Amino acid sequence: MGVAMRSFDLVTRGNSLAFCEYVVKCLVGVSIGYLLMKTFPRESGQYYWLLISVVLSITHDNNSKVALDRMRGNVIGSLVGFAVFLLHRPPNLLTICIGVAICVTVCFALDLISVCRTALVGFIIVIMYEGEHGSWTGAIYRMLGVVLGCTLGLAINYTFSKLTSPMFQRLAAAAAPEDAASE
Repeated sequence: MGVAMRSFDLVTRGNSLAFCEYVVKCLVGVSIGYLLMKTFPRESGQYYWLLISVVLSITHDNNSKVALDRMRGNVIGSLVGFAVFLLHRPPNLLTICIGVAICVTVCFALDLISVCRTALVGFIIVIMYEGEHGSWTGAIYRMLGVVLGCTLGLAINYTFSKLTSPMFQRLAAAAAPEDAASE
């Protein structure tokens, strides 16, 4: 076995099919997000959130919980950021602290404490963006971009789990007897 092959096995930890599937899923998500950005260039600044959300919500094991949690947290954070922005412009220490307390309270009340950090990050991003730009639209665009990106990530995870994972499992099963025979 060559050095390159041993290195690939080390990188993939012997699970080259899962590695390849994950890379392909990320490439599909980024490609779709990029094509959307090029198709609608006037709104291209809003597609950064979509691209970030796609790659953060695509998982190596097709687990949809990550994408759903990211969506929930960002919706909470964006809505709280929007509300706090309307409460006082520009944001100051007091309004930011109020927003942090509201995010934590909403997450606890909805039994979504696992998404609290995501909500807090979303809130801080929205309140800082809104404070710089003096517009409430950033919160809405960010929330829509994140939800669209997470939905795209969910769709990619679902598609791969239903279509390609069985195919990769058959390939791995077929390769297993060959690997055993070569040893």
